[in-house]
Amino acid sequence: MPRKPVQSSSTAARRRSPPPREVVDTQLTNNPLTELEISLGERAKELKCLYHISHLRETHPHSPERFLQGVVDSLPRSWRYPPFACARIKLDDTGEKGEGIYTSARFHEGPWQMSAEVRGEGKRMGEVQVWYRKGVPMPLGKRGGDGEGPFLKEETALLHAVAERIATSLLHMKAEADLRETHRQLHRQHQELQETNIALRTVLSRLEEDKQQVRTAMIANVQKIIMPIVYELELAATGRQRTYVTLLRRSLQEITSPFLSELSTQHLELTPVEIAICAMIRNGLATKEIAQIRGIALGTVRRHRENIRRKLGLHNRAANLVTYLQAAPHEQRSHRQEGGGGEGV
Repeated sequence: MPRKPVQSSSTAARRRSPPPREVVDTQLTNNPLTELEISLGERAKELKCLYHISHLRETHPHSPERFLQGVVDSLPRSWRYPPFACARIKLDDTGEKGEGIYTSARFHEGPWQMSAEVRGEGKRMGEVQVWYRKGVPMPLGKRGGDGEGPFLKEETALLHAVAERIATSLLHMKAEADLRETHRQLHRQHQELQETNIALRTVLSRLEEDKQQVRTAMIANVQKIIMPIVYELELAATGRQRTYVTLLRRSLQEITSPFLSELSTQHLELTPVEIAICAMIRNGLATKEIAQIRGIALGTVRRHRENIRRKLGLHNRAANLVTYLQAAPHEQRSHRQEGGGGEGV
């Protein structure tokens, strides 16, 4: 049976003095079975301590404070003399109010102390300490001046293993906390982006409404103010001047219609000159009249007509260019697919 720890209180000391440590060692030496049982019991407590730390890491994955407090509470019962043992964990980034210091129950610094640094990522993070509050018997083969006191070499290895697991757990928790914070920031940025998109769509909708209002006002002004004047000029003009006035009237009518905008949007390859010639062809002007108005040769107009037919998909087709340009957009697609009569002048 394991030998009970020697009581070191003042009352017990007055009743009976504890046996010399050399006597305790002799008694344990003369009982090999008891020594083996004690050793196995100590190793079992060490394994239980490491298992409990792993369990604490799984139980409190997002709370370093609860994890560290659970570790420091489990350390005293893992040492050889639990009634006299206490523990403390001190982190280097301790706050002004004592944050980062965790102690076991009835903690008090005593005559014997062992410690191990908590290190992670190549730097010191803190320290874990185990104290004996009162004097305890020396293990076999130990003397007070050997530097380790009543602590076993297995306990030294255990404390370093605990410090290593504390460092690994804290680093893992910090990485998870950083990941959660990054996820929260991304979620917040996503929400802000959605709100910005909604606001942008609202602005674009208002701009489109304003654009439509401007277009409606412009068409109304052309129809009510400019067109009556153009009609009077067309009636009063004669000869070539009348042709120009008629072209002006038709051009104004084209401005107030969606033809030019649809043509330039659907056929980006058309140049501005070709779009202007398309408007003239659509208004029924012949090649000669177009050449005279623009001041270019007939051959140049014919080349423009050929380029227009090619870009509109009418090359090597029997579709009439005038009919095609005067048709609605859906009728133009039908002309490209089915073809039409021969092209006029």
